[in-house]
Amino acid sequence: MKRLITVTALLLAMNSQAATQNLDQLLSSIKADIAAQRLSSPAGNNALERMDAFREQAPYDYRVVPLAYQWGEAYVALANKAISAKDYDQAQGYLDKVWLVAALTPGLEDTQDKLDKLYKGAPNVVARAEEKGPSKAELARQKQLAEAAEKEKAKVEAERKRKAEEEKRLAAAEKKKAEQDRLRRQEEERQRRADAEKAEKAASAKRLAAAEKAAKNTAATTAAKAAPAAAVVKATAKPVVVASAGSNEITELWSEAREDTAPLASYPVSAEQISSRDRDIADTLQPVCKAILDNDASVVVHTLDKADYRWLTVRLTLCLRRLDKSFRLRHSYQEVAADSGPFVTLHPTREVSLVRQAGD
Repeated sequence: MKRLITVTALLLAMNSQAATQNLDQLLSSIKADIAAQRLSSPAGNNALERMDAFREQAPYDYRVVPLAYQWGEAYVALANKAISAKDYDQAQGYLDKVWLVAALTPGLEDTQDKLDKLYKGAPNVVARAEEKGPSKAELARQKQLAEAAEKEKAKVEAERKRKAEEEKRLAAAEKKKAEQDRLRRQEEERQRRADAEKAEKAASAKRLAAAEKAAKNTAATTAAKAAPAAAVVKATAKPVVVASAGSNEITELWSEAREDTAPLASYPVSAEQISSRDRDIADTLQPVCKAILDNDASVVVHTLDKADYRWLTVRLTLCLRRLDKSFRLRHSYQEVAADSGPFVTLHPTREVSLVRQAGD
């Protein structure tokens, strides 16, 4: 039986390691595709398909998020080149892909504004089109393109809804599991304390019985001889020691504290607004705050340093107070690499701080 359990555990470990290696290989392939400009073609060998595959395998693994924005920035750069070449249709096609996949890509809105102005500022093109007019063949072609675009849009929307429902289902299941685990831990802690209290009472009763027996044996002796016996009785009492954690111990506990629950969601935050301490960031934090309240979630703030973490946490706290003054935000810090952007992840609610969990 022990051998069967050992073999099963080994197989599970091997499967987990293989899955991790597969995800790491996908990330490496996505980076290579972006560098080689294989953004959404050729079919079967491009960054977009691999990002979709990564999200299907690990919907809560946020490592793919920065790559999605790199992918979007590559398309924005292509759109700018197309605008310089006055190929406005191609430029809009590039931007449409980014709006669909990574709408928060830096530079996307500025490039779209620039392209919109160029479309509006091309009266000669409009005048020639009005003079000549489209042919029947051209009208038919445009109609086919419009129908195809509408079908593709419907297909994308259906897929988006399917993924959203699946993510919602997984999040609900994860939340339910987290609640069950929390209740189980509470029950285990209650039982542990009850057992400890029972053991302490038994030990106290035993010490008391021993003290009473010693007192009876020395009742016939003189008061001078009784005094050492009383000291012995007093010495058998268990002393209560109150220990307090020093600042070094608290610092060590914080360094050990880690959020070990899977994130419910991940939200990127503007690095520029954080570095410039732009308080207008409150507008972009509204969806994050609403999601925190809706899920009664704790958060992990991922920033370059603790100064950014503290500033962003204050902004989140003020944002939440506007929505619900009674809500208490539980938060923790996770450092990110210099080449990664800041973001906030939502996690199941917890009853105690991470420092206490690390201390346990």
